[in-house]
Amino acid sequence: MSKKIAENLKLQMFGTVLISILVGLVIFGISFPLGNLLLNNTVYSDSFSDKMSDQKFSQLQDYVQEEEISLDNLRQLDSWFSRRNKVYLRIYHQDVAIYESPFYGKARTELNIQKYELSQEDPDRSYALTLNDATAVRAFVYYYGGEAFFFWMTVIAGLLAFIAFSICFVVLINRKVVYITRLKAELDIISGGQLEYPVTIIGKDELAELALGIDQMRRSIQKHNEVESQMRSANSELITAMSHDLRTPLTSLLAYLEIIERKKYTDEAQKDQLVHKSINQAMRIKTMADQLFEYFLVYATEWEQAETEVVEADPLFQQILEDYAYALECKGMKTELYFIPTAAEVAVNLELLQRVLDNLYSNLQKYADPAVCIQISYEKKENHICISMQNGIRADSNQIESTGIGLNTCKRVITQLGGTFSTEDDGQIFRVTMELPSI
Repeated sequence: MSKKIAENLKLQMFGTVLISILVGLVIFGISFPLGNLLLNNTVYSDSFSDKMSDQKFSQLQDYVQEEEISLDNLRQLDSWFSRRNKVYLRIYHQDVAIYESPFYGKARTELNIQKYELSQEDPDRSYALTLNDATAVRAFVYYYGGEAFFFWMTVIAGLLAFIAFSICFVVLINRKVVYITRLKAELDIISGGQLEYPVTIIGKDELAELALGIDQMRRSIQKHNEVESQMRSANSELITAMSHDLRTPLTSLLAYLEIIERKKYTDEAQKDQLVHKSINQAMRIKTMADQLFEYFLVYATEWEQAETEVVEADPLFQQILEDYAYALECKGMKTELYFIPTAAEVAVNLELLQRVLDNLYSNLQKYADPAVCIQISYEKKENHICISMQNGIRADSNQIESTGIGLNTCKRVITQLGGTFSTEDDGQIFRVTMELPSI
């Protein structure tokens, strides 16, 4: 359950609110009894009540004398008590209740004498009140000011609980706020161009997933920029190399053709020699053009969808693979062709497919060890046509000049056709496997 909460931001927020409420309730549960204890020792204590009752009675006695209040006009006391709703008075004359002060400012219209008995009164609140006509009566003065203190004590306890809730909530939520602020600062740094700056990932909740997404985007953009930089560098190197390499064969080719055109050769044998040299130079230019095309296939950022056509797989691949096996044998290499008919069809671009197989054939010529038999297999695996070529690696293969983009070209073409392309190299045996989806 704790793992689920740690991975869910909503549950974390709910837990934060719940904990803050519990802390607030605990603070209220502590402060309220403490406040009651304080009131019991102060405003609810007998000493405080006695003091306040004595004070109110002294004010009442002065008011009676000033207003000349007697037995006949006791109701004039209502105006005094209406301004002192925390004081309650009951007057007895000859042990009979004759006056009751307004209760919370509301005067009694009738006094139910039978309702009150002198024995029910608190003797500690008994005072001898002298009326203006010198009549002595017994007055019982009760002070209820503690209710106001109780109200404010409850308000203060509630306020303390709210403050505790707020502090707890802010403290618990502050970690997330700090993390969000940190993510914003890091995002500002990244947006400023510093893509190498890593994004901090904390936890496993939605904020962590957001941070992970930002970091993946950062790394993706960084990788894209690196590839783009490599492409620009490769383009520059290619242009430089091609301009240098093409100049020599083109110059020689033009020179040979000019000699032939002007018929400056001495005999037919020299003419044939010039034609042969021209062909060699033209083949060098063709090889460079093929390399340029391969480079385009590997490093082009966008591909147009190649047009494909559905053909029968068996006759197509049987013809191509048998031709390659025969050509390799003519060059002194041994081959074994394992061809298992599939009776399937494939959707391919014949031109691109031919270029892939030409590339593989060219690699076999350059890198295959003539002493090791080249194994070429063709079969169907599930819903794919599988073609594999396995050869031994020449001891001097690392000394052969290579552009390093031939196999990348093959992989990108096969991927474009919806298939897969993979290689295996253990230092002695090299194996290429490509699969195309069958129809």
